[in-house]
Order: sequence, then C-alpha cells, then structure tokens
Amino acid sequence: MLHEYSAADLHPAALADEAGRRARLGVIGNPIAHSKSPQMQQAALDALGNPLRYIRLRAEREAGAFEALLAQLQALGFIGVNVTVPFKKQACAAAAFRDPLAALSGAVNTLVFTPEGLRGYNTDGPGFERAVAELTGRPLGQLRVLLLGACGGAGSALACQCTLSGCPQLVLVNRPKPELAALRERLAPHARGELRALPFGSPELRAAAEQAELIVNATSLGLREGDPLPLPPEWLHPGQQVCDIVTHDTPLRRAAEARVCRTANGLAMLLWQGAIAYRHWFGVLPPIEPMRAALSAAE
Repeated sequence: MLHEYSAADLHPAALADEAGRRARLGVIGNPIAHSKSPQMQQAALDALGNPLRYIRLRAEREAGAFEALLAQLQALGFIGVNVTVPFKKQACAAAAFRDPLAALSGAVNTLVFTPEGLRGYNTDGPGFERAVAELTGRPLGQLRVLLLGACGGAGSALACQCTLSGCPQLVLVNRPKPELAALRERLAPHARGELRALPFGSPELRAAAEQAELIVNATSLGLREGDPLPLPPEWLHPGQQVCDIVTHDTPLRRAAEARVCRTANGLAMLLWQGAIAYRHWFGVLPPIEPMRAALSAAE
C-alpha cells in the first residue's frame, strides 16, 4: 500500500488492502504526506465496521489537475473527499451545491460525490465551534474573539464562522493589506455584534487583545520553533482562552500558559471537522473517542 496516491496510482487493484477494504474516501492536498486525517477517519470507519479505506491523495498544482482528479475519483466510485491546502477554493468552485459557510468563505474542505454533482461543505468552521465549546464550556456565539491571521485560508473560514455564530465582538487582525478591509466588508452584512479589522502594529491592538475572551492564532507563526510570538505575552491575562490552530505545541501556547490562560492546539478542531465531514458522507456522526485516540497516537 502506498503512503500517498497520485492520479497515476489510482487503479482498482491498488486501492484495496490485504484485508479487502477498498479506498472510497481520502484527503486531497499538495503536500499531503503529513496529513493525520487517514489515521483519524480510518479509526471511525473501523469502529463502525465500515469496510472502506481512507487514503492520502496528491493532486498536482498545474491548471486542471485537481478537477481531473475529482472526475477520476468519481468514476472509481469514491463517496467523498476532504480537501486541504492549496485546493479549498478550487473545491468550492467545483461544487454544484455549497453550504452557507462555504458560500460565504469561498472555501470547501469536504466534498460529497452525488449523481447530481459535487456537494461542497466547509466543516472547518463547525469543527472550530465544537472545539471552542470543549475548551471554554461556552458557545462560540457568546464570546468576544480576537482572530490573528484572519485573511489566511483557515483564518477566513474561522472569521466567517464567528460571524455566522453571532459573536458579540469579533476583531480581525492581519498584516496590513487590502484583503483585510475586504474581508470585513464581506462579513459586515452578516454580523450581529461589533466587527472590527486591525492591522498588526495598530495602536488599538493591545486593548483589543486585553478585551478578548478568546484569542485565536491562525497565522503561520508557530509552525517552526523559534518563530516570534504573534502578540506580546504581557497582553494576555488569566482567564483568557488562547487557541492555536496548528496541531503541535507552540511558543504562543507556552507563553499563554505562563500567563495562566487556558490553551488548546488545533487537534480538537481537526477531530471535529473530520467527524462532521463523516456525517456528510454517511448521515451519522461517528464515535469520537476512537478518532481522538488515533490522533493522539499519531502525534
């Protein structure tokens, strides 16, 4: 069995394992070898006695390759796929149906193959919402949120989810560029609370950070050890919730814990977005604990 599959590898004989399970689900990205989704989703399939495989799929980046891979997968009888970097916007464009979050964010991370066409969903937002409830014990829609890296692929989906959930205050933070104002303008008609956009370096940022009940880091800072912190640690205070959406420990989490904040990484978000994707494919929410255990073992 291959660790990841390209379009050239997708022939029926290669899609079955020694137990007779056939690949009918997967995650598409480039790169994709690092993805933890197969361990998590395979645990759900096995726990429910579903005799299928979930595999990593590498789409090439040249024009048309992603769409050709989707057509190939549908012809092979795939039920659906998850989609990750850099293809979420292309997945949204390919979908004949999009859920409200996918339509607002322009990003799809879950596709369902149907005879009528592709159905596209964004489960990153609902997964984040469930993860926040686990961390804070409160609904996302009750929290004042500061979102760092709001214009990135993940950040924009979380910004849309916070808006649709009705957060009483949402502060979008990003490097100063036109996309920040454009994101605020796109979300404004849907906002039920205060919605602000601040560039990094704004003199208003410290006060916004101190007022926030939940601080979310969706920037790339923290992916590498030695990255600078996205916020000075003295802006954090006990009782705040700090969530870093990467799935490993980061300097921001360590700084937040030193300031007696409650912290979380992105594993709970990954877990819940995967469980919600499974529900779109099969109509039932899978057992969460086998998926959680598989993610922990993959660390």
